Amino acid sequence: MIKSMTGFGRGEFIDSSNKITTEIRSVNSRFLEIKFRGHTIDLETERRIRIMLEKILNRGNISVQIEVQNLIESNSVTFDKERFELVQNILKEIHVSYGQKINLSDIISSQDLLKSDYPKQMNNENIISSVSEALLQLDEMRIHEGLNIHSDLTKRVNALKLSISNAEKISSEYFSEKQKSLSIKILDLLGNEKIDESRLIQEVAYLADKSDITEEIIRCQSHFEQLDIYIGKNEPSGKRINFLIQEISREVNTIGSKSPQTEVTKNVVEMKNELEKIREQVQNVL
Repeated sequence: MIKSMTGFGRGEFIDSSNKITTEIRSVNSRFLEIKFRGHTIDLETERRIRIMLEKILNRGNISVQIEVQNLIESNSVTFDKERFELVQNILKEIHVSYGQKINLSDIISSQDLLKSDYPKQMNNENIISSVSEALLQLDEMRIHEGLNIHSDLTKRVNALKLSISNAEKISSEYFSEKQKSLSIKILDLLGNEKIDESRLIQEVAYLADKSDITEEIIRCQSHFEQLDIYIGKNEPSGKRINFLIQEISREVNTIGSKSPQTEVTKNVVEMKNELEKIREQVQNVL
């Protein structure tokens, strides 16, 4: 089943000296982007966490907030002036060299500017445990949201199938309807003169061929079958679903431009409306 890219998870690990709290937030993104905030962790621990996130999340803008609270004693906390000035200088250098203005809050949190005299003896495995719990919660939320999206997409795809079926039925009656209407108009113009039936059939066939939407309908039906498959897959399918929606939109636009029938146009309008809603939903599909 498809998953959402939106989710939140919170994990805690408490030992005799520290309380570790990890919050992971995920929103939609074309790629996997991971940002760490809060407590500074060593590069090896960060690498291990990144591997964990990449394995489960695949895609999305991910924010990992790790906070550590000392439980042994109430320590004196002071403002880390040196770190603040160092970060400020880096931001100024980026602005001068590249013309890119970055806010301090984009790099570090207020917690990063506070330092304690107490030397924290941190077990990195405890941090990993806290992250694992938060990651599990986030993934469960993504699955739950994915179920809701799946239900909505299925309903809208079924609406598309119904509209394309209606358009096919209406279009199939075009030849006989056009022949009848042209016969009436020609009789009004000719009066009592005889109609050349073979010539009339040729003209109607020409008009019917110009407005034939059979190929577009067949391609849409094929795309709907693929949509059903991708929506039900237990793997990332968001990009493929988005591609199919673009292809269906192209076929629907062609149907609207080729068919002169009002009832077909009404169904095209309904399909465009459903496709736009599906497109919005798919932006959040993993």
